[in-house]
Amino acid sequence: MNTINHEFLGQLDDYIKIKQYRLVNAVVVYENDKLVFERFYNKFDENTVNHLCSTWKSILSITLGICLDKGIIKSLDEPICRYLPQFAQNIYPWHRLITIRHLLTMSSGIHFLGGVHYHCPMMEQMVRSKDWLEHIADVQMIAPPGTKFVYKEWDVILLSALIGKACGGLSWDIAWEYLYKPLGISDTKWPSNKEGTLSYNVDHYGDSDAKMTAKNMAKIGRLMLNGGVWKEQQLISETYVADSIRPSVASNDYGFLWWLSDKGYHARGFGGQEINVYPDKNVVAVVQATVTPSSKFYSDICENILEEKYEST
Repeated sequence: MNTINHEFLGQLDDYIKIKQYRLVNAVVVYENDKLVFERFYNKFDENTVNHLCSTWKSILSITLGICLDKGIIKSLDEPICRYLPQFAQNIYPWHRLITIRHLLTMSSGIHFLGGVHYHCPMMEQMVRSKDWLEHIADVQMIAPPGTKFVYKEWDVILLSALIGKACGGLSWDIAWEYLYKPLGISDTKWPSNKEGTLSYNVDHYGDSDAKMTAKNMAKIGRLMLNGGVWKEQQLISETYVADSIRPSVASNDYGFLWWLSDKGYHARGFGGQEINVYPDKNVVAVVQATVTPSSKFYSDICENILEEKYEST
């Protein structure tokens, strides 16, 4: 029996019209590692790149896992102050307790407010500062590391900087060499901060955001679904993949920069960008959409692709 609801996919154009999802640009579905559906809108095609937004965070998690596999980083429980001297200055006593694992699980304990529609005014302040890492190190700690989940940009900025310090370059260098190239992805380079010291997706809906085609986003999901294997090559260890999609101590809904649900795990980005992996169904489903200042979500599209979730419109 098929696990994909082909009836729903056959009605997808009508569904998008009824829902007034005018900003959806692409829907791509793989089942059993084979492309079973693709649909493009708004003059998009299979070669058109779209903003990654925070789906980039899940890709950064894979990059960290590669560093761990290759011994560039020794342990997830290393304190970040070993790599980032800004956190070894005793500005806050808890700084020395923050580990790599805490960054991966969004539980550093550093204060962060996303603001309306996650416009991140605190991020705007950081971008105007002379040194991003020094700026973050000055932000108040509000909880002991590892005790409280708060979705925030600080932790991934620190993680990206840490990877760069560990490899003697940028986190992008590791991602490009050991992830993008083997997967055949050459869409866009990750942006860097103005000092060129760390790679980061700076902007929610501007040109400084990394971009990728829908099918290449699906490659990320397929790599995870297959336990880190791509074309018989182990790009990332099966152990790290499994650890990435387990709930953390701080949150039942979040692993290592992957959102978790009862159906699978998900990379999600501002404006409706999604990589959805449904391991029980052996399905990867991707949605791309145009990003606007007012964030939108389209998770119902991929949920309806699963047979038991579909309700006729």
